[in-house]
Amino acid sequence: MFKSGTRRGLAAVVIVLAAAVVQLVGPSAAHAANPQCDGRGTLIRDYGGSGTYSASIPAYRSSNFNCWLLRGSHNAGVGELQRALNFNFGGWEGYEWLDDDNDFGGKTQAALKFAQNYWRNNIDPNVKVDGGYGTQTRTYLCWPMMNGSGCIYY
Repeated sequence: MFKSGTRRGLAAVVIVLAAAVVQLVGPSAAHAANPQCDGRGTLIRDYGGSGTYSASIPAYRSSNFNCWLLRGSHNAGVGELQRALNFNFGGWEGYEWLDDDNDFGGKTQAALKFAQNYWRNNIDPNVKVDGGYGTQTRTYLCWPMMNGSGCIYY
């Protein structure tokens, strides 16, 4: 049997290790403020005389676009992200075409890092290259239109 002091020490070690695991697999602080995307929603933009256009983008409860996706996510929002990455970067040297399988695996993460590196090197040096989807990626991607051949920005 352990003495009570030893049990308390072991309990403390277990708590510290559990906290470390949560830090390693949980969302970053920036992601923690927003929910995880659980599907897709419709983004609508009215361009006046040019018309109204829409695109499907990742969303939480179909209307909250301030959400995140990380490796391991699996839902329709991931599929929209994959389609948008292919639309924006498909055919570029170094980009590997994604199947829109709704699975955020290693290929999706690598494609997202490819995009984030492009944005950091060509648009904004403050872009975070983390392979995760959040408001930064949502803003920089041009989302393929549902009712046209182009794309729209958030």
